[in-house]
Amino acid sequence: MRILVLLSVLIVAARGQSAVPDDASHYTDVGNIRLTISNFGTLGTGFANWPSQPSCEYPRGSGIEHLFIGGLWVGGRVGRGGESLIAVSTAAVDVASARYASEGFEFTALTPVSIRSSLPTDPYYTPHAVSHRDFIAEFTDTNQVVPGTGQRIPKHDYPLGLHVRLESYAWGYPFADAFVILWYTIRNVSAAPIESLYVGLWADPVVRNTRLVAPRGTAFYSAGAEGFLPEEALIYEWDAAGDRGLADSYFALKFLGSEPPAAGVFFNSWQFRNTTGDEWTQSPQDDLARYRRLSSSFLGQVSLEYARQFLRTPSNRSILLSVGPFARLEPGDSLRVAFAVICAKKPGEPSADDESSRVHLLRYARWAQRAYNGTDLNGNGRLDPDEPDLRGDGSIVRFVLPSPPEAPRARLVVGSGEATLYWSDNAEASRDIFTNRRHFEGYRLWLAGPSREALDTLQLLRQWDITGNGVGYDNGFENIRLRDPEGNPQPRRFPEDTTEYVYAYRLTNLLDGWLYRIGLTAFSAPDDLNGIPSLESSPLSAEFLFIPGRQPLPFDSSVRLGIFPNPYRLSAAWESGLSERGRKLYISNLPPVCRIRIWNLAGEEITSLWHESGRSEGTEIAWFRLAAVQGTLHTSGGIHAWDMLSAAGQPVAPGLYIVTAESPDGTDVRVGYLLVVK
Repeated sequence: MRILVLLSVLIVAARGQSAVPDDASHYTDVGNIRLTISNFGTLGTGFANWPSQPSCEYPRGSGIEHLFIGGLWVGGRVGRGGESLIAVSTAAVDVASARYASEGFEFTALTPVSIRSSLPTDPYYTPHAVSHRDFIAEFTDTNQVVPGTGQRIPKHDYPLGLHVRLESYAWGYPFADAFVILWYTIRNVSAAPIESLYVGLWADPVVRNTRLVAPRGTAFYSAGAEGFLPEEALIYEWDAAGDRGLADSYFALKFLGSEPPAAGVFFNSWQFRNTTGDEWTQSPQDDLARYRRLSSSFLGQVSLEYARQFLRTPSNRSILLSVGPFARLEPGDSLRVAFAVICAKKPGEPSADDESSRVHLLRYARWAQRAYNGTDLNGNGRLDPDEPDLRGDGSIVRFVLPSPPEAPRARLVVGSGEATLYWSDNAEASRDIFTNRRHFEGYRLWLAGPSREALDTLQLLRQWDITGNGVGYDNGFENIRLRDPEGNPQPRRFPEDTTEYVYAYRLTNLLDGWLYRIGLTAFSAPDDLNGIPSLESSPLSAEFLFIPGRQPLPFDSSVRLGIFPNPYRLSAAWESGLSERGRKLYISNLPPVCRIRIWNLAGEEITSLWHESGRSEGTEIAWFRLAAVQGTLHTSGGIHAWDMLSAAGQPVAPGLYIVTAESPDGTDVRVGYLLVVK
């Protein structure tokens, strides 16, 4: 049975205070996969910070996790004391309990995690960035004692002498937002060569919906089935027997390439901490056993087809994808290896694993491969005359993708029963990185809602595209272009906002108090000549979660407070059967700043709420957490949510209540009435 204090002990106690602090706080946040990456070689969190920090969540915000812990493995033959021996250095292994936390966690940090972005609007923007979110960290296996602690790393008797630089790359493009590429540069800093070297990526996957089941207990970890595709250099796991379709996705590791090229690709999977039964199902316990895993598929003891059928049975297993051998790594020399961590939705029955269920997984896997190949479009390892020479020197530029148009810069204004989206025309000047041609074609507007939670799927609402080229609807942009009273085009500006908004679309007939999500994308026309399909910017780049409602009304307007639903009968439709502490109603017609008080008919104050438009609108109540509301929520500013709890945290009783909104100085009051029927 797994003991889940693992990672907190691993990061805090076992590794201690080193010269460079261990950092496992960063996770990818630009796409749909949220993967934690540390500066000491591990992937995932072991759920140490669950639910506040994702381990490997996909889709983002869903609570569907895919990974307990994982990390780099490197093994080779080295000379020590006049003898030739096998040594393997591991960033993570399957761990039984906290007292073994540091065994197998053999890399220590050399640098903090640094962050870059290729997005000009990102705070971490630099022209040197590779992707929308780069993490860079360096670590080493040379320390047998954790720096700064005096604590020896158990069984780390023969370090290979490695300095590893990891660069991870993640994108927000819809076709690339479900994978993270890991680019390892492994340098021999010892005084002796390393022979017959293998590099692997090990993972302890667990695909489960943590909104339904907390990550603890044997049963939580025992529902995974595994598979592998040698032709794709891919190994994967899915939830075959746990959440019955509510964790419907794959977790996969893919080998993308290496410099120099690897001679072979190997697949392994074994039972968690198992030391009995067939050897190929046992967990390797020492360097020799781990090296045998790195250098073979299933120890060569069963056929790939037998292993494939065996691994379809749900259990608690880890996976290893490895490549090699690299014949000899001299002192001071380096090699490079690229892997991808991929998640993808899995259609079909939970137990199914076939071509139809893997369609999304393979699409993302091939885009990850295309990203690694870069300008080597056919993947033959050289730049051919018909392939783009971005540097002008005949070299391959890796980790580049055909880029969709730039995401439109957008702004949302929310009102009662409506919302207006404004956006600029910045996407229309976009150029494709491969052809340097303008490739903008049009805009798509996406909408989800009215919803009880923030995770409903976006649906296409409108599309506008260039006229006269036979692509799309040919309907143009004139009916969304902003104009002055005389009908002339006139961009709009907002206070403290330098963007010129050229277009606007008004959504009407919305339901106040309900959740909606709107996304705007720009897309390109397909480029058949260069084999580039139509590409679309990510809805996540111009996405707004919002709740319609009345805008603020100053005290000098002669209106009563609005309250909805009113009367409140048992529950509100948007509560979806939540408990007493998941209730929500709205007080509306509020001024920008006021003190809300709720009184019973006996004149007793039930509770007091501070309202301030854009700052304090009741979004801290439990309903928003249960509805998976994360990040910025856009509102009108004139409504305030209340969970129907008293100041003492008790549910209010049935009856009639008086609701008041007072100005900060107490000179103005607005009144409303609420009837609670249970």
